[in-house]
Amino acid sequence: DFSIIWRYFAWSNQVLATVVLWTITAFLLKEKKFYFISLVPAVFMTAVTTSYILIAPEGFGLPASVGQLTGAALAAVLLLYTLVASKRKRKPGLVYGSAM
Repeated sequence: DFSIIWRYFAWSNQVLATVVLWTITAFLLKEKKFYFISLVPAVFMTAVTTSYILIAPEGFGLPASVGQLTGAALAAVLLLYTLVASKRKRKPGLVYGSAM
């Protein structure tokens, strides 16, 4: 059925957007720029796309509570990892975000 194919296409499109947001976040973090502009949407999209594929009948078909909790947990883990990585990237004595 085309509607099933269309749902997979829509989900894969959102996953691609999520990957791009995480890539932009990593780039901004590396360049010591204001990365929260892409981090917040990346975390949100991670939770949404993960939850959808876990809950959807064309995905894994898990109960909604399990899918939502897993999506939120994955988003939280990636957020914490990014925040820890941002602390390691900063050098003492430099003003964060300043151009050198």
